[in-house]
Amino acid sequence: MIYTKEHEAAKRKEYEERVRQTEKGSFVPLIMTTSGGMGPALNDMNKRLAQKICDKRGDQYSYVINHIRTRVRFALMRGILIAILGERGRSVSEKSKENELYNVNLNLIPQRNSYQPR
Repeated sequence: MIYTKEHEAAKRKEYEERVRQTEKGSFVPLIMTTSGGMGPALNDMNKRLAQKICDKRGDQYSYVINHIRTRVRFALMRGILIAILGERGRSVSEKSKENELYNVNLNLIPQRNSYQPR
């Protein structure tokens, strides 16, 4: 896909120098289209990951690369659907109440103790 190569090159040009200067690291954009097409860097990463899993576990390469591609594509589609339709099930407020961070006191507003006079 020619447009993924172009988009990858544009992202690399835009961010690579900044990442090298500020974080002393490297930048490789992993581009994926909304229909599941992969850019060259993402495809290379998937192939390398599949080869490492095959070497470690002794699985057949074609099964491993198919599994990785399928999982990544389904995760992408799920994210797109959530962005379009919104998350279904329990409401966001119910989920946030269950979250441990919901009850953390950040000391942004001073609290009065009961022994202090009003």
